[in-house]
Amino acid sequence: MSNEGPSYPQDRPAQEWPAEQPYGQQQYGQPAYGQQPAYGQQSSPPAYGGGAPDQVRFHPPGPTVEHPQATLAFVLGLLSVLGLTILGPFGWYYGNKVVAEIDRDPREFNNRGIAMAGKVLGIIGTVFLTLTVLAVVVLIVAAVLLAAA
Repeated sequence: MSNEGPSYPQDRPAQEWPAEQPYGQQQYGQPAYGQQPAYGQQSSPPAYGGGAPDQVRFHPPGPTVEHPQATLAFVLGLLSVLGLTILGPFGWYYGNKVVAEIDRDPREFNNRGIAMAGKVLGIIGTVFLTLTVLAVVVLIVAAVLLAAA
């Protein structure tokens, strides 16, 4: 224990407490709301609008539209699963492209779910296409080996 006195503010008399700022007054030399900073002080840039020309500008909020290729990706993916497996890579490609465009700015386009379904169905169709090609190759090799024997 030191003999210097109490170290916590609540242990000291009220006269020794640090003075608090009344409500509504700025601290640390910042100007009050609506006042210009003193000469030589830097002010912070505006939170919205104005600013440098290289700043990101956002679209005003408004209605979104359906992405024009989301349905195409879904139809290609669906047809690839239903038997036209050659369309699988195309559904996968368009679905991936549309999902990326929607993710880039979701306030501009909607239909992300349809595009994602087309992408997934395109992946499944591509797997079916790969299995079909492998099965045909195995059948050709088996036929050549049986014919040679």
